[in-house]
Parts: sequence; C-alpha cells; structure tokens
Amino acid sequence: MKHAIHWNLWSPFIRNALLLAGLISAGLAVWSHYGWMLLGGLAALALIVWQGTRLFMTRRRLTEQYRLVLLQKKRLRESEFRWKFAIEGSGDGLWDWNVADGSVYFSAQYKQMLGLAVDEMDQRLQEWETRVHPDDKAGSLMALQSHLDGQSPVYAAQYRMRCKDGSYKWILDRGMVVSRSDAGKPLRMIGIHTDITAHKQAEEKLQLAASVFTHALEGIMITDAQGLIIDVNQSFSRITGYERDEVLGRNPHLLSSGRQSQAFYAAMWRDLQEKGCWYGEVWNRRKSGEVYAHLQNISAVRDAQGQTRQYVSLFSDNTALKAHQQQLQHLAHFDALTDLPNRLLLADRLHQGMVQVQRRGQMLALAFVDLDGFKLINDSHGHEAGDHLLMTVATRMKQALREGDTLARLGGDEFVAVMFDLADEAACEPMLHRLLAAIAQPAQFGGHTLQVSGSLGVTFYPQVQELDADQLLRQADQAMYQAKLAGKNRYRFFGVE
Repeated sequence: MKHAIHWNLWSPFIRNALLLAGLISAGLAVWSHYGWMLLGGLAALALIVWQGTRLFMTRRRLTEQYRLVLLQKKRLRESEFRWKFAIEGSGDGLWDWNVADGSVYFSAQYKQMLGLAVDEMDQRLQEWETRVHPDDKAGSLMALQSHLDGQSPVYAAQYRMRCKDGSYKWILDRGMVVSRSDAGKPLRMIGIHTDITAHKQAEEKLQLAASVFTHALEGIMITDAQGLIIDVNQSFSRITGYERDEVLGRNPHLLSSGRQSQAFYAAMWRDLQEKGCWYGEVWNRRKSGEVYAHLQNISAVRDAQGQTRQYVSLFSDNTALKAHQQQLQHLAHFDALTDLPNRLLLADRLHQGMVQVQRRGQMLALAFVDLDGFKLINDSHGHEAGDHLLMTVATRMKQALREGDTLARLGGDEFVAVMFDLADEAACEPMLHRLLAAIAQPAQFGGHTLQVSGSLGVTFYPQVQELDADQLLRQADQAMYQAKLAGKNRYRFFGVE
C-alpha cells in the first residue's frame, strides 16, 4: 500500500519528465536536420522587423519635421504680414528685391507715395533707377553697391524721386541683404522707403535761418524768457564790440548808455508782454565806451501754449544815418556858406517870436541888411574873396547881436536880423549901430583889404494892423531902400521919411 501511494504521487512527474525527454530528443533530431534553416529564418525575420521599425520611426520623424516646416512657414508668413503691416501702417513704403533676377516688389504704400496706382509701376529695379533724380543717382547707387559688397552693414541713402506729376520728393531709403548664397553673393534684399520731403524743407528753412543769422548785416541778439542772452551773431559783435563769449548769459542792460530812462525800458517790456513786439530807437554804448544810436526790433517767440520762450532782437547801427539826417536837417535850415539860419528857419523863428512878444506884451524889431559895394569886390577880387568877406561879416554881425536874437542870410549879400523882447522901438538902436560898425570893419584876403558898408531897413511888431512874417519882411526891405537912397551906411525905420 505504501509503495502504491508513493507511485501515485510521483507518477505525474515521471510522465512529464519522460514527455520532456521525448520532446528534447525530437527537438534535437529536428534541429540536427533543420536547425540552420530555422536560425536563418529567425535572423531574416529579426532583420525585417528591425528595418520596418526603422522605416516607421523615420517616417514618423519626417512627418513631424514636415509639420514643423509647415508651422514655421505659417509663422513666417504671419511674421512677414505683421512687419509688412507695421511698415505700411507707419506710412513707409516697402520694397523686396530679388537680386538674382532683378525683380522688385514695391508695396502699395510705396507707389502711393509717388502718386502711382498699384498697376502703374513696373516690378523691376530699372523702374526705381529711372525715377531717382539725376543729381542723386550716382551717390545712391554707390551706397547700394557698397552694402551689396559687404562693405557697409546697412544700405542708407537720401535722394529725390520723381512722382507721377513730375514733381520730386525727398526719400530716405534704407535696406539690408537678408539672404546670401554659400559663396556670399546677395540673393534677397528688403528695405523701407520714407518720405522726408517735409523734413528736408524744414531743414532747408533752418539752414536758411542759420545763414541769415550768421551773415545778416543787422545785429541779432536772442535772449531767454528772463532776458538773459543765449546767442548773438557776428554783426552784433561788429556793432557793439563785444565778442559772443563775453555776453552769453548776461543781461542786455550791459549795453545801456544811460541816455534813456527806466520809464522808457518799462514801456518797452510792457509792449513786449502785451503785444509781443517792440520797435524803436535805442541809444546804447559800445564796449569802447562810444555811445551810438540804433533802430531795434524785438519780437517775442512763443510756444504752442502761448508762453514766451525767447526774445529775438534785430538792430542796425544808424549813427551814421542819424549824422547824415542831422546834416541834411542842418542844410535844410542853415546857409551852406555862413552857417546862419536860412529863409526857412528864419520864417519859423520869426513866427515863434511874433507869438512870444504878443504874449509878453513886448515887441520885436526886424532889420533887413544889404551890403553896400559887395558886387564891386566880387568883380574886382573874385568870388572866393567875396565868400570870405561874407563869412567874416556874418560872424561879426552875429557877435554884435544878443544871444537870443537871430541873424539869417537870405542869399547873396542880403541878411535879416531879428531882435526879440524889446521894451520899445528905441531899444534896438544900440544893436543897429553895432551892426553897422561890424559890417564896416575891413577884412584881409590874399594881401588885399576888403571893406563894405551896410544899409539897414527896420520895422517892428506888433503894429496897429495885423501882419504876417512876409509882410514884415517887405516892410523892412522897403525901409532898406530908403537907407540906400539916404546915402548908405545907415538905417531907416519903415514908415519914417
């Protein structure tokens, strides 16, 4: 029984072991006959599986790369659209040049800038070349070639470009090669095209203003809002004697001569603040101390908010002009030979004197003086001798009168003396005697003694009837002829035989 039990326990294992041994024996028998064929098949199968896996992975990688390329192209298109949109939106034109075949893409904004429609511009580089101003073409092409050759990092040029209507616009052109071949030859270049006509015009105006500022004959002084000098031109230095560095940051008061009051300058600044400008004559002092007159025009420069930022002063030295004006004024009122008042100034003084004596309750005497024998001296010794005698007699007669009296020359050998503020008619007689004595004194000229006498006709103002200055002169002239008829070298009163 015991042995039966043990057999029952081990019998499955024994059967399995015998089966396994049989299989191994069969397998060895098969291997011995087909082993190498089986091994080769397994190897081939493994190779096929490996190659298939590799092809699958390669296809998967290429698919992923293709997807990435498509994504990059999409992003590139979006990026190109954005920067093209940004450039166009900024008002600039865009150009894209295929250097290899010479074709150029000109954007709509580029063409619009020149007044062209979208289809009115050939997409070739020659289209650009034919529109560049002849005077600017060489410089632009040189700058372009320099960049294409790699000699400059970017291409930049300013030139005038012809528009559809024949006018020219100033263009700022900038670009860069974005693609080169393996040999370094440029393949693609992109650039932008900016209208700078307004900028150029403003620049020209500034250059013109700077040229005017520098070369103007007028002195120009610019101050800040507080009145401190911030710039002057060369004419300022020429007129004032102060160099630019000597006046910068200083107050223009350093030029003041002191001739004009504080009230004058206060009124000037009041006009500047209220009206924004002032014009007038100012007396200033040069660095040398010389006082001079100039006409000055001051204008306030205000910003967009109306606040004064600077003051611009233009002035010209009119000292010589004033001297000339004074000379002309003098010649208009004084005799050129004797420097005595002429007929015009005599009329003015006589009119004023007539008003004055009436107001004061006094009288004036008017003496018409004619030289006796003057024509003989002129004929005998010449006009030079006659002029010398006239100047000598004029000086002596003027000295014979009082300081407030007037001696005038009407022309030739005729003079008029006006004596003011007389108490009565007799008060003028001492002066009349002194006039006759002064005239009768001999004068020396060229070794000759020259001598004349005088005939005086005298009238008075006021009289019973109302008279004007011309009537007084005619009365005195008539009295003078009475003196000549009476023997000359004497005086006669009008109305007295």
